[in-house]
Amino acid sequence: MQISEEKKVRLMYRVEPGCLGPDGANHIEDFCRFANKHIKSPYYGQFVFLPRYDKQVGERQYSVNSRNLSQAQAKAYLNHFEIEIEHFEEQLDELLTKAIDLYFKR
Repeated sequence: MQISEEKKVRLMYRVEPGCLGPDGANHIEDFCRFANKHIKSPYYGQFVFLPRYDKQVGERQYSVNSRNLSQAQAKAYLNHFEIEIEHFEEQLDELLTKAIDLYFKR
């Protein structure tokens, strides 16, 4: 199934340096580049991984066509593709965990 870029849901996922261990701050920029290259986005979306240096900023931000979505709007949008947001986020967390393991095994 194809979907145009402007209709894809974009998930900006801010990764905390602590996820990478005690030296995470030394690796976070490189890891985000690695994750952006190696974690494949689904056909209906686009993942963007960035460092999360500011805890005041949310971990996840959904948007469509450069418009930010609330959690309820993101849930409704994903439901359109018959995807539950909770399941989607759990799967992404698992992909991120695997990417962290791969990153350190290089």
